[in-house]
Amino acid sequence: MQALTRRSFICGSAAVAALTAMPAVAATGVKTLKNGNTVIDLVANKTLSNVGGLLELSIKKYGKVAVVRTSKSVKGFSVINLACPHAGVLVSKSSDGWSCNPPGHGSVFALNGALKVGPATSALRSIKFTATSKALTIN
Repeated sequence: MQALTRRSFICGSAAVAALTAMPAVAATGVKTLKNGNTVIDLVANKTLSNVGGLLELSIKKYGKVAVVRTSKSVKGFSVINLACPHAGVLVSKSSDGWSCNPPGHGSVFALNGALKVGPATSALRSIKFTATSKALTIN
């Protein structure tokens, strides 16, 4: 067994604190299939009907993720992992996207996960998905 490092403890504590401070968003019509894919019923989740709408959820395979409506097209979504690629800390929703708050290092990301301000050197990790007019499937 590995010893718990100071960084691991701080990052873990921050993640727990962030999750307990965020109000729960009721996601309805979300199913995990036997093959591990997650299916989101778009009709049941009205927040995703408008551009800029988002849904945060936890998926065993990826951890905390966000589904963001980026355009009105059938495939107009981004699915992103909410762990900062630089510090590993969960990012928080901000007025114009996502921010990596302390103990993170202040990186800022657009709503679709694109990097706006470092020290991170890459965008939030994209997750593959397929979409129809009725459902979005996270692979």
